[in-house]
Amino acid sequence: MTQKTRIKILSSDTTGVPLNSGNRILKQGEMAYSSLSGTTSNGGDRLYIGTGTESGGVAAAQDVIGGKYFTSKLDHSPGTLTADSALIVNSNKHINELNIGNLRIDSSGGTGQVVTAINTNTSLTGASNAQLASALAIKTYIDDQNANEDLDLAGDSGTISISDSETLTVAGGTGLTTAAAGNAVTITLDNTSTDMTATNSGQYGSATAIPVITVDRQGRLTAASTVAISSSFTLAADSGTNDTFNNGETLTISGTANEVETAVSNNEITIGLPNDVTVANNLTVNGNTVLGNSTSDTVTIAGNLTVNGTTTSVNSSEITIDDPVQVLGDGTSSDDGLDRGIKFKYYDDASSTVKQGFFGFDGGSSNSGTERFVYKKVISTDDDDLDSPWGDAEFNELYVSKVQSVSGNLTLEAAGSNSIVLNDTVDLNGALDVSGVLSASSLTLTTDLAVAHGGTGVSSFTDNGVLFGDGSNALDVTAASSANGSILQADSGGAPAFSNIIDGGTF
Repeated sequence: MTQKTRIKILSSDTTGVPLNSGNRILKQGEMAYSSLSGTTSNGGDRLYIGTGTESGGVAAAQDVIGGKYFTSKLDHSPGTLTADSALIVNSNKHINELNIGNLRIDSSGGTGQVVTAINTNTSLTGASNAQLASALAIKTYIDDQNANEDLDLAGDSGTISISDSETLTVAGGTGLTTAAAGNAVTITLDNTSTDMTATNSGQYGSATAIPVITVDRQGRLTAASTVAISSSFTLAADSGTNDTFNNGETLTISGTANEVETAVSNNEITIGLPNDVTVANNLTVNGNTVLGNSTSDTVTIAGNLTVNGTTTSVNSSEITIDDPVQVLGDGTSSDDGLDRGIKFKYYDDASSTVKQGFFGFDGGSSNSGTERFVYKKVISTDDDDLDSPWGDAEFNELYVSKVQSVSGNLTLEAAGSNSIVLNDTVDLNGALDVSGVLSASSLTLTTDLAVAHGGTGVSSFTDNGVLFGDGSNALDVTAASSANGSILQADSGGAPAFSNIIDGGTF
């Protein structure tokens, strides 16, 4: 058979545990075998592996995972107890004997007390030194001895236990009395009221009196009386003199023409506005005012509308303006140092907050601005004079006569895996610096591309060789493998070379 790759692990026939001056030597996953004749303590005839996180090039632990010392203890017939060996049951899950101190479990004979059976009889009959009582037998016996000796009672709170020699007493709580006679206990509701007697029992309340009832915490009626109902009440308004209204009189609520109307029906008075409300003089409304229904009504203002305030808010999904041109800063008469444009609010998912942006004309005091149309992604709510840096803007098509970077580099970048397409001739007056992928149908170089520029520095390589680096010099290549099963390893100088032997060395 053709020789294949051989793997040798660390080995020793003179040392047990793989140590160096008492310290562990195995790296994580590294294995070692000691051929020293093994005993219980010298660590010989065992296979070791390094485990755990490495510190200083050494694994945190090295565990025993096998070896001749252990397999030799398994080399005997199953079911037969063998000295200095492991227990192995036979095909019937049996072993011929088991010795524990002076106790011996066996079919027959031998030294020590022999246990041949385990008693499971709950009456504990037939017990002997050759039998062991089960836990069930012991529990059953104890339960039988203590059965029916106590009476256990539980209430809404607390529990009691009554033995044969004790007396169970049924005591009355708040408002209750108990009496025992013969074989019965009678529980009676106490009569605790001092007010409710035979002389004041009966019906309370009338058309002119309201009943007053007293009930204790047990839900019992302890007192009853009446209170007279008032026969008159006083009427008051924002203006005029208070009036006393007696039983039998009629109360009239009147409205004012074209302003307030009233109606009465089925003991209910309705006060509201007429369909057409006319206010003869000026109408002043302080506070928030709502005109019309936001989903169905239209509010029309016949004359000019003047809004005097700091902020005018329009909460609608669509605004229609007939004027073809909108004027911002209409009152401008001097250099106010402010920009002109539109602020807008949006929800930022990244910060889970509402932010404000700006798009408009960058003016500024004394022409300090760029005097260009600009965009800013985030501004404060009170910004009216903005400065760079400006935000990004996106258009489907952009037509310009000249593209010029205001500051820094001019960068053309396509989104995702898309390309930047230039349909006309591109003239480069300076160097071409490509940080991404340069795609060409063909590329011819007159000299080998150096390593410093992403090349190999050479024109050809040895057949079946493996490339490896040599600093800034041209890439080097190994000799081809000469043996079946060879793998790439580092030689004594660190250079890669092929070999069909992996030698773990000795310890």
